[in-house]
Amino acid sequence: MKIFYTKHFDDPTCEKFTEFHVDTHRTWWCCKQLKEHDKHFQLWNVKWAKFHFKDISADGNIAFFPMNYCPYCGEKIEYEEFTK
Repeated sequence: MKIFYTKHFDDPTCEKFTEFHVDTHRTWWCCKQLKEHDKHFQLWNVKWAKFHFKDISADGNIAFFPMNYCPYCGEKIEYEEFTK
């Protein structure tokens, strides 16, 4: 599975980007289950440029874990920046 992402700039005159966005037209999904899961529960982390799992502990703390393999089919997820 290959994920292409781009840097998103809130202000075009500013050189500092604010978020990473998935380029959905170039991204190839390894399985339908992961694509459907992402539609209902956002897996993409805009600050890390990776899919992630979110875990909430008993005391309410949230931990994020980067996703390097598809949890449904086990295929390795590759991340690549697409520059326009």
